[in-house]
Amino acid sequence: MTRILIVDDDVDILEILRLEFEDDPDCCADTATEVVRALALVQEHTYDVIITDWQMPVMNGTVFVSTLRQQGCTSYIIIYSGMDLDREIRETLDAGANYYIHRRGDPAHEFGELKKILKRVSAARPGNAE
Repeated sequence: MTRILIVDDDVDILEILRLEFEDDPDCCADTATEVVRALALVQEHTYDVIITDWQMPVMNGTVFVSTLRQQGCTSYIIIYSGMDLDREIRETLDAGANYYIHRRGDPAHEFGELKKILKRVSAARPGNAE
């Protein structure tokens, strides 16, 4: 089972993503509207993938990713954000994020891309063979 943490201060986006991933019986998704809550969840659980917005209260995606990595988090981290900030996204990738998807209003394409990444990450986990 692929365990996912979705972090976004927009409750509607959290719910849409959670429902999208939980349609797959091989996925389990937790959500957090606050970065502080997300950091606590990562201390309690091991996630295969963390999907996070970039612009959030308390800390932005760069600081969030950097904090996760400093705490030893090895989850595959995807920034899924409407922010089109080249320099900031590069810094976030340099801080340890694995991938960036620009939220442009085409959910079918974006969710398809997210699901492809989840399959790839799941297949790469030890004990899984395709």
